[in-house]
Amino acid sequence: MGIPTQGTAGNAASWTPPTDVERALFEAKSRGDWDGYLRVLLGAGAFAYARREKVKKLTTTWLPCQAADGREYFAVYTRGELLPRRPDVVACDISLPLAPEEWWGEELRGLLVNPGTPTEAFFPDARRKRRHWKALKKDVPDRGHDDDALVTRYDGPLHGPLAHGLACGTHLAVHNQVVWNEVGDVYKDFREDTEILRDSWGTTDRVEWTGQLTYLLEGRNSPAEPEFALWVREQLVRQQPGAHTDPQVWQQVAAGTLQERGAPRETAEVVEGLIRQIVRYESRFRADGLLPPDGYVTSALGYDYGRAVNYARWGVGARFAEPAEAEQAIVRAGELCQETYTSWEDFSAGYILGRALRFDEESFGHMYSSALSPHRILTTDPGSPWRHLPFQATGPGGPGGLGDGMAG
Repeated sequence: MGIPTQGTAGNAASWTPPTDVERALFEAKSRGDWDGYLRVLLGAGAFAYARREKVKKLTTTWLPCQAADGREYFAVYTRGELLPRRPDVVACDISLPLAPEEWWGEELRGLLVNPGTPTEAFFPDARRKRRHWKALKKDVPDRGHDDDALVTRYDGPLHGPLAHGLACGTHLAVHNQVVWNEVGDVYKDFREDTEILRDSWGTTDRVEWTGQLTYLLEGRNSPAEPEFALWVREQLVRQQPGAHTDPQVWQQVAAGTLQERGAPRETAEVVEGLIRQIVRYESRFRADGLLPPDGYVTSALGYDYGRAVNYARWGVGARFAEPAEAEQAIVRAGELCQETYTSWEDFSAGYILGRALRFDEESFGHMYSSALSPHRILTTDPGSPWRHLPFQATGPGGPGGLGDGMAG
């Protein structure tokens, strides 16, 4: 059984739940439904704190919480109730119910959830009730890797440049099932934020983080050839209306432009192959509702810009950057998207094409579906930032990285 603690009821009347999880916890607590409370907690996941130097992959020494009575308890927090950032202490996700070895003998007498908040509750018998907690957990649907979810922090940025920039990172935020509108102490948790930067980006320190973020914001993480090919087509749209719909004309003009610049024939062959690939992807995009019947992608730079938003947030979580500098980069990513695209849908198609050309190899596998599903959520969910934040585009961007002129 849970025990509601004292001292939080007075704040509850003016309290806005940070996320839907805290709202559900508060509602269950208010009606005394402790099994319901635990089902929410077990389904949402929880975090515990440890000193940074004590965090290990398999064994971590957790920090206890000292209550007003002087006793130490095991404290866990839901995502919306994580504590303010501290330089020496980090948040890591923790599996509940706790394994027996997590309890360190008899020192920790119980488990405290979200101390100091309206959702706070104390479970003095949590150690002895592990079997009951495990039974409750079986009633909670498992959220798999591909069970995308839009998660909003209601006390986070919902309007303005920072919110717009964060909304440009929502493909990955939705797929990773993390809060989209937050530059907080973690993206997923300290360990995973550190691991993804190391394993997927080769980033292990602040210098590497700063360099890679610069590449993303400059559109230099992805190959230049796709952007050049798309830029050639944009020039065709302006100079020879209607010709852009003919792939052969598009290829000829691209090859001629490269020849004028002295590019080797191999580069022209790569671009010609990319044009054929883009045409096939766009046909699938139209069938899947990513593009209107006569639509096409104007730029793939959105893939770098959208990833820059998440990369900045991972850097905060891994302690390579502070929130203020990440926010500055996120706002810049949003501005770049506005300069390059005309709508959320236009941006999304560009992001997904950039991702597909980089990793999908026309398999229409995970790298495609894991972006298509968030697109559908973000364009249809009433709570989506894409439904309430104006895109405020300023117009199409400049040429791709292979040059700024065109033959023909």
